[in-house]
Amino acid sequence: MRRTDARRRGGTAWGRVLAVAVPLCFGTSVPAWSQCPDGTPPPCAVRPYHQPAPPPNSVAVMYLDNESRDTSDAYLADGLTEEITTKLGQVGRLAVTSNTTMRRYRGSNALEPTALGRSLRVAQLVSGSVRRAGHRIRVNVELLRARDGVQLWADAYDQSDADLLAIEEEIARRVATAIAGRLLPDEQAALAARPTQNGEAYDHFLRGNFLMAQRSPGAARRAIAEYQDAIVQDLGFARAYGRLSLAYALFLDWGWPFPGLTYDSLLARAAAAADHAVGLDSGSADAWLARAYVATYLHPRDFAGALPAFVRAIQLDPRNAEAHHQYGSILMCMGRDSLSDAEFQRAIALDPGRGISLDNLAELRNFQHHPDEALRIADSGIAANPDAYYLYVDRADFKLTRGDVAGARPDVEAAIRTRPPDYTISSEALAATMQAYDGDTAGGRARLERAVTQLADPAHPDYTNAQWIALAWLRMGDRGRALTVLESAQPRGLNLWYIMRDPGFDPIRRDPRFRALDEEIRPKDLSR
Repeated sequence: MRRTDARRRGGTAWGRVLAVAVPLCFGTSVPAWSQCPDGTPPPCAVRPYHQPAPPPNSVAVMYLDNESRDTSDAYLADGLTEEITTKLGQVGRLAVTSNTTMRRYRGSNALEPTALGRSLRVAQLVSGSVRRAGHRIRVNVELLRARDGVQLWADAYDQSDADLLAIEEEIARRVATAIAGRLLPDEQAALAARPTQNGEAYDHFLRGNFLMAQRSPGAARRAIAEYQDAIVQDLGFARAYGRLSLAYALFLDWGWPFPGLTYDSLLARAAAAADHAVGLDSGSADAWLARAYVATYLHPRDFAGALPAFVRAIQLDPRNAEAHHQYGSILMCMGRDSLSDAEFQRAIALDPGRGISLDNLAELRNFQHHPDEALRIADSGIAANPDAYYLYVDRADFKLTRGDVAGARPDVEAAIRTRPPDYTISSEALAATMQAYDGDTAGGRARLERAVTQLADPAHPDYTNAQWIALAWLRMGDRGRALTVLESAQPRGLNLWYIMRDPGFDPIRRDPRFRALDEEIRPKDLSR
């Protein structure tokens, strides 16, 4: 499942931060994760007091608190935070903590600036709040020295909501100057660059980003509407076209239903939006990322055009964890495991604790028949992302393949508890399997059949849904139906070959039907 980062929303103020930051160390194996009492990584006896000072150019932007009376304005606080972080990341002399890392610092437990700075290994912290009243926006922001909480700079902006881009630019410029000193011409240009000059278009864009980050079918459909509204306001808004393309492609990737649109219609819309984005701005990493992502569905047999497009996106934005993640995902689908592993490692190094990248890395280890490592990585992902249902789904799969039915049960329950209300097939397939294992085979089969009827095309499931349906039938003892599901999955190509690598299919791997399908769709230049 080549999924993008599954993000969750929620606001937080400076004094109401968190609780868990989990660093990842890379080596010949993936270690278990843990944390010292003050939030720093182990070994606790030494590092909390003797770890090196953080780089003086390092900074983390805390998610701004939404102080508007209308809770729906949370998108504004989130969007402003993420865009300021992105702008600061374009100043090469700064070391900026990723948005995804900071998103995990939302919670109700107070953590002093000194402890937070030590946990994040940053020298400076940015915090503040956003309040909207009518068409006015008030933004309070401050820059703190992490080691002692001393305020280095603070300001308040009270302007029209049409001036949001100007506020964002000014805050990023003031923070960058306070940390790095006088800005170089190219740094000034990077901070001054705007994706659009239209304030209303930008507002729709931020709303769309907020919705798409929730990673559910309903939210993604609303995100598409927001991106379309942004484009209506500014026909030259390349980033909006790029995000529109990615939103459509999410439905193809995750197997989500889109009422009124077929698979081919979604693909055509995604491709058109990606091409338009590249045509408007060939220097946009978002545009090339969209083109690369869509190419894997336009050319499912060989992913033609996807690899160079991903390389171009990464060249334009080497610190883009999402680009490295998606590049690693298609390399995994092509059987290029070593290269895939390296890209996932880069994504996680840029964004420690990144749930979706840890999930895909765990899958890769599972496919390579290293179940212990797969489980350790999945454990790490869940520790940092406790509401990521897909991690529970995959960890349950790993455990069932090992025969650990009892261990899989709480993961299935957690997957059901955290899943989006409008996407249930993976967790329902697992729940049906558990029902059969509990002795109610007829009930389990009936539950699976009911879940399948909810698909847009039950007779031809997409590769993601086919994986879970086929595994459920196989684990319930129906090899023939499992094989039929795989044979009927669409599209037939590398994505399908990739899910067939799941060790859960080992009992039928030598079956002539399975081998024939594998031979038909496997990569022609397979090199693991």
